[in-house]
Amino acid sequence: MSGKIDNTEEVMRKLIKEAIKEYDKEQKEEQKKKVLHNTKLLMKNYNSLKLHADKAIYSVNDVEDLQEYDDQDKAYILSIRRSRTRTIIMVAHIEMALEELKNKKVKEGCYEQYKALELYYIDKVSYEEIQEELNCSKNTPSRWINSAIKDLSILLFGVDSIKLEDVG
Repeated sequence: MSGKIDNTEEVMRKLIKEAIKEYDKEQKEEQKKKVLHNTKLLMKNYNSLKLHADKAIYSVNDVEDLQEYDDQDKAYILSIRRSRTRTIIMVAHIEMALEELKNKKVKEGCYEQYKALELYYIDKVSYEEIQEELNCSKNTPSRWINSAIKDLSILLFGVDSIKLEDVG
């Protein structure tokens, strides 16, 4: 009877180990999807973020006659300033990543991938217009943009964007 119990425990350990492995794999895949989603979201909103960084009133000095505002309004103004500061940092980071991506694609001889991304997200050009401008087939703009987004994710989020494999 003892042999059966030992065998059952061993089977249970193996099943648990496999379940944990599968769970970890799913979590890594979810993380990768989130990073790609966040990269697309940043690019989709890039122009608005840039405008916010450039135009937001963020300084108490920028507001005329501050004495008219109560503490709650002043706190709101300070919140806007913090938001603008974070936005400026993120926009600068995106611009650096875009420049690095452009350089990488030029070196690889794949400048069209970068150009498609720029046209789609920054210039707000449709896939059909990209197809015409870059003289490519119907599905190519989508493939190019997806490829560029993956590379951009690494430049924006570093190691969090890379699927790390378990060693051992």
